[in-house]
Amino acid sequence: MNYNIYSYRFAQEILEHENYSSLLDEILNVINNCPLYIYPQKSSSNPSLDVVQQILNAYFDIKFHSNNGWVYHPLATEIAESNLKADFRKVSNELKVHLEVQFGNMARWYSDIFKFQTAYSTDLIDIGICIVPMDSLARRIDSNVTNYERVLRELPAADMSITHPILVIGIYSGDSTPIIDISNSQFQTVKECHIRDNKYRIVNGLLSGTPIQNIGPQSAVGITP
Repeated sequence: MNYNIYSYRFAQEILEHENYSSLLDEILNVINNCPLYIYPQKSSSNPSLDVVQQILNAYFDIKFHSNNGWVYHPLATEIAESNLKADFRKVSNELKVHLEVQFGNMARWYSDIFKFQTAYSTDLIDIGICIVPMDSLARRIDSNVTNYERVLRELPAADMSITHPILVIGIYSGDSTPIIDISNSQFQTVKECHIRDNKYRIVNGLLSGTPIQNIGPQSAVGITP
C-alpha cells in the first residue's frame, strides 16, 4: 500500500528521531507490503464495494503482533475492568506507543482518540499512531468509513482538548500494490472469509506463498494473535 502522513503535535518529528526511527521504519514497512484484499461484488446492493476490511485487519494483526512483537489489545487505562483496549502497544527506547488500525465506521475513530487520550493521561503512552484508509479506499470498504481526509479536517479542531502527539497514516492502493482476489479461494462466500480462523488461513497462507486458489477450509490456520 501507499501512504500519506499527517503529524499532529510533532508526532512525525518525534518518531523520526534517531532513537525511534527504527520503529517508524517498521510500521511503514508493514504498510508498504500490505496487499489489497478484494472480493468483487461482495455487496449485492452496492457494486462499488469490493475491499474486505476483515482480511486487512488480520494482515495487520499478524504483521504487528506475530511478526514484530507488538502487544495485542493492551489496556488503554489503568482500570482493568473497563475493558478499554488499544489495538497494539510497543515500547521503543522508552517511548511508549499505542497503535490503532481503523477501517470501520467513523464513530470508531472517535473511540480510538478517546483511548489515546485516556492512556496518555495516565502515562501509559507518549504517542498514538492511527492507520486509516484514504477516502478512495474507504469508499470501497463501506459507507461512512473512517478516512484520512476527514481525520485531517476534524483533528485540528480539537487542539485544545487532545494534547498528545498523534501520527495519522492514510493508506491507499497504488500502481505497485498487489491485488488479491479472495473470491478465488476455496471459501464459498465473503461471509466465510470473515470467520476468525478463515481470515488467518487466508493471510497466513498468502504470506507463506500459497496461491489463493489453494487456500480453503482445510488450510492451516497458522499464527494468530
